[in-house]
Amino acid sequence: MKRICSLLILIAWLGVGSASGQELADSLKTDTVAPKVKKGSIFSGRPGKAMIMSLVIPGTGQIYNKSYLRVPVIWGAVGGMGYLVHYNTQQYKCFKDAYEASIDGVPYDFPDHCNKYEGITNSAQLKALRDDANEARQLSIVGLSLVWLANGIDAFVNAHLKSFDVDDDLSVRTGTSIDDDPNAPMRIGFYVQF
Repeated sequence: MKRICSLLILIAWLGVGSASGQELADSLKTDTVAPKVKKGSIFSGRPGKAMIMSLVIPGTGQIYNKSYLRVPVIWGAVGGMGYLVHYNTQQYKCFKDAYEASIDGVPYDFPDHCNKYEGITNSAQLKALRDDANEARQLSIVGLSLVWLANGIDAFVNAHLKSFDVDDDLSVRTGTSIDDDPNAPMRIGFYVQF
């Protein structure tokens, strides 16, 4: 009798003869094997990295996010604002040098890029042109900074939205609900479900 009980216990422990014992043994085998996790692409990275890359070199964050069509727009905006900074800085230097020369009473020959102002020798007029060019230079520097920052923000937001899932069902359901819990007072409410 003792041997039969031992044998039955051994059979139950091994799971022989019962479906639930077999399922338990199978689930233990599958649970102990660690599933292989596929490593992501280098382009499935973090938003912060995309922003830093874009702030260092404009457009690299967009390339990192695989948003290749945005790169020419970024390069055009940064290049255009960079040209404005360069042009306005040249104008400012021309007028500054001409103004200083007019105060000192020394004749000044405008460089080729400023030759359209060749005939101006009045100090007050040169000072007004210098101040206007300085204001335009400062505004173009602010514009370049804003475009550069917008480039980084675009890369950051785009990287965040890469994993955003849009379901095909974009409906909104509304209705009323009544909570009829016997242990709590009755509650009536309105719900909105997306």
